[in-house]
Amino acid sequence: MPKFIPLTMLKDTTGIVEFCQDCGEPVFVTRNGTPEMVIMDSEFFNTHLRYRTEDGRLDIKREYAKIPRTIVIKELKNTGEVSAVCSETNEPISIIRNGYEAMVIISVEGYKKRHAELWSANE
Repeated sequence: MPKFIPLTMLKDTTGIVEFCQDCGEPVFVTRNGTPEMVIMDSEFFNTHLRYRTEDGRLDIKREYAKIPRTIVIKELKNTGEVSAVCSETNEPISIIRNGYEAMVIISVEGYKKRHAELWSANE
């Protein structure tokens, strides 16, 4: 069953990292009850939502067709800015913690698009 959290929960950066790791699946971030973004542990994203070639290798051309965006985890506290960047790009944004990718956040529309493309490719 999908998990939902309010946008304000992103301000607790330590708590959100632990929540995503414990959850083990994408978490929908809501604003006024409407899903706006999806946040997930980087391991889940790398395993399930990265574009892959037919032989299972990372599809670098598709995955990095655009310059990847990154934010430092403390920037999650500025929820309005994170929300704007997500909706503007519709591409995954890596969240860096202690120099490593800890999580990935993407707009709901970007998540739906990527999910649909990957599932249709696997059928």
